Amino acid sequence: MDTLDLKEQIVNDDKIEEILEALGMHHINSNNGKYITCGMPDGDNTKSTVVYKDNLHVDAYTRNIKDAYGFTDIISLVSFVNGTYHTESVKWICDICGYDFYGQNTRKSRLADWVRDMWKVQKDGSKEDEEKLTPIDEKMLSYYGQYVTDMFLKDGISYQTQKEFGLGIDLLYNMITIPIRDELNFLVGVKGRLFKDEIDEWESKYFYIHSCAKSKVLYGLNKTKHYIKEKNEVIVCESEKAVMQLWTMGIKNAVAISGHILSSTQAQKLTYLGVPIVIAYDQGAEIGKNGKIDKNFYPNEFNKFLENQEVYVIYDKSRKILKEKESPSDNPKKWVELYNSYKYKVRG
Repeated sequence: MDTLDLKEQIVNDDKIEEILEALGMHHINSNNGKYITCGMPDGDNTKSTVVYKDNLHVDAYTRNIKDAYGFTDIISLVSFVNGTYHTESVKWICDICGYDFYGQNTRKSRLADWVRDMWKVQKDGSKEDEEKLTPIDEKMLSYYGQYVTDMFLKDGISYQTQKEFGLGIDLLYNMITIPIRDELNFLVGVKGRLFKDEIDEWESKYFYIHSCAKSKVLYGLNKTKHYIKEKNEVIVCESEKAVMQLWTMGIKNAVAISGHILSSTQAQKLTYLGVPIVIAYDQGAEIGKNGKIDKNFYPNEFNKFLENQEVYVIYDKSRKILKEKESPSDNPKKWVELYNSYKYKVRG
């Protein structure tokens, strides 16, 4: 659910006290018409926290509950108290209020639509794809089973990693299947890779067997959130394969954007992790279809983040380490060299 939609629904349905009670806040007092006062679950001050009823802004006088964007609202309060990632906090609120996190909801305010649309224009110059991220039936994975392949083993993905990421086989289309899960671990799509080494020019190596709103997903985040926090860093790759290659190397703090251009939603999800971001795209990601280098490609990617967001890029300036279209994760020795000697700070 969109956070603006969620906030609007909470206000309209008068759900603030219900959320605060479930959160474990104490001495909840809503006698004042404009705001609610309460105390933190582990605090003695009965009025340390103020929640404004009209916009859900929160003043927490004894705690710093600001999120990565500097917001102090009902969602950042939940994240602080529960120790959860932004999306997990939104899902928790939806569960408490009886809302469908993935469902379509009716927007009641034209102003909210206008604010949302203006924000998108400011972020990337156009409205982001409105395709909804929707869970699909887990049972369909039983059709593909769980199999490991020598093809992916040769590509640097161990049998154990293949098992952990749930790879299977589609016998009808002769494809390796890759379950796509969102950060809450719900199955939202299935991607296939043709099960053959030589790919004809007219063939696509990868395509979605069960499509999903890929611009809304950071592949691997369901498994790597803990390690990202532990390492205080998230590595951003293009492909699902790269995440699994790094996992095999013991590098478990990576995600993939399933493409080579960050969406606004993906940039937000990365920012909410609250850690430095390392962009590790394939060699030649900045080369356009015309074969020419787009000098604005990487700056455009970096500008999708806040100015104070710490961002790095792994980039083979010499063009002597990586071959064209080679991923930094394809070769463990190259990865070590690139990470240690070719990681440049570009923001924050």
